[in-house]
Amino acid sequence: MSEGPIIAVRFGLFAIEGLLLGVPLFGLYALRGPERSQLPFRAWLILLGLIGVCLNFLGFALLLANMAGTAIDAIDSDLARSILLTAPVGWAFMVRLSVTALALGVVLLAPANRTSMLASVTAFSSVALASLAWNGHGVATEGVLAWPHLLADIVHLLAAGVWLGAIACLLYMVVRPKASLADLTIAGRCLKEFGFVGSMVVALLIATGLINGFAILGNQPFGPAFGSAYIVLMGSKLALFALMLALAALHRFRLVPAVESATDHADKAMAVRRIRSSMAVELAAAVVILGLVAWLGTLEPGW
Repeated sequence: MSEGPIIAVRFGLFAIEGLLLGVPLFGLYALRGPERSQLPFRAWLILLGLIGVCLNFLGFALLLANMAGTAIDAIDSDLARSILLTAPVGWAFMVRLSVTALALGVVLLAPANRTSMLASVTAFSSVALASLAWNGHGVATEGVLAWPHLLADIVHLLAAGVWLGAIACLLYMVVRPKASLADLTIAGRCLKEFGFVGSMVVALLIATGLINGFAILGNQPFGPAFGSAYIVLMGSKLALFALMLALAALHRFRLVPAVESATDHADKAMAVRRIRSSMAVELAAAVVILGLVAWLGTLEPGW
């Protein structure tokens, strides 16, 4: 069957499970209790949870159809049972579906914006996002690098989810029309505080990216691979990541200090508006990177 639907669902799972981790976590470290009304956490998390459950079912169905070489409506139940009971990718699917459903249940039943609710969803979602490592090259490495590669892949996914959720939340906070001075002050403080979290996230992404790259390409002769689809996509991903790093540095060292130094509503609003465009570009780059990662996971890195 075509790789297009598989890539699309992989992209959706990376994005949805990443946001399910990063959004509630942002509410925990960036916003104080009363300030959480700045973001529609309950509505977002319910929507993300519902989409996540649907995408997990669809992703597993596409996996089975691809393995059997049949249409999605002709899946063999015996094959499905065998994968669920004996294959790591089947176990990962069951875990991911279960914890995503649990996260959705917590959001539906617990009081909105409570620390306990956000913490529970963050915990469940971190397990769901980590389980996606079993859907890619992280489980294909053998020998001494097998576990370091898998662990690096898991940390890479979690760090990316934290960054993606923060970008989405911060962008929402700075694009709202008719924000009050208090709203803009909170947004400015959150932008500043994410500087520390963002630095840790970037460090983890770089370190784990290097481990993953060595595990996948370390034994491959680079010369013959140059110009291949895998190298082109990986190079594009790295270029977009560099763009995101540059924008993050611009926010931290120039744009955010401008928000802090603004003394009235008009000045602060103007300073915040300057951040909107760069944050929109950063989010767009993150979305494209997720698409590239989804595509890369379907390619064979060997040449």
